[in-house]
Amino acid sequence: MLRHVKHIAIATTMTIAMAASAGAATIIDFRNGPASAGGSITWDGTNVFGSNLPIGAVEVFDAPLNNGVYAVTGGIVQPSGSYGDLDFNTSTGAVTLSGCIPGLGVGTIGAGGACLAAVPLLGGTITGFEVDGPDGTLNFSGFDTKFPSLLSAIGLSPTTPFAVDTFALLTGSLSPGGPAVSSISTDVRNTAVPEPATMILLGTGLLAAFRARRRTA
Repeated sequence: MLRHVKHIAIATTMTIAMAASAGAATIIDFRNGPASAGGSITWDGTNVFGSNLPIGAVEVFDAPLNNGVYAVTGGIVQPSGSYGDLDFNTSTGAVTLSGCIPGLGVGTIGAGGACLAAVPLLGGTITGFEVDGPDGTLNFSGFDTKFPSLLSAIGLSPTTPFAVDTFALLTGSLSPGGPAVSSISTDVRNTAVPEPATMILLGTGLLAAFRARRRTA
C-alpha cells in the first residue's frame, strides 16, 4: 500500500512539475514603443470600435528562442516612422494586428526595416471588455493565434494558442455616440495558453506505467 501511495505521489509530483513549467508561459507583449498617439476609437453605448491604433514594439518573454524587444513596422505612418496596425470590433469580437517584425524576419522587409508587405501578426476573438469613461481607459480580453513564422522564430509551435489582455489609455473619455478618441498608449499582452488536456493525459499515462510496473514487480 505504501509503495502504491508513493507511486501515485511521484506521478502527481511529476504532473504538477510539468504544469508549473507550463505556468512559466511565453509572453508576447505588443505596445506603442516609439509610436505617438493615434488611431480612432468610438463607443456606441454597447460596443467599442477601434481602427489604426499604432503598435511600434514587441517584447518576448520566456520563449525558447530570441527573447528581447523588437521594432514593429507597418502601414501606420507617423513622422517618427511606420508602425503596425491594431484594429478591433467588440460587436463581432474580432481583433487583428498586422505589420512586420524586422528583427525576427517576420513579413516582407525592405531597406531600413521598412515593411513592404504586412502580415497578420495576430488574429483573435474578444470575449470581454470594459470602458472606464472618466479615466479615459479601455480594456478587453480574449484569445488569439499568431502568425506562424513569428512563433517559429521564437521556438514555439506555430499552432500555440494565446490569451490576450489589452489596455489602452485614451486621449479623452469615451461617451455613447460621442466623438472618436485616440490611444495615447496601447499594451496588447499575449500569454501562451497551457494545454490542460495534455497534462492530464501525461499524468494518467505515468500512473498507468507505475501501476503496470507494480503488477510485474
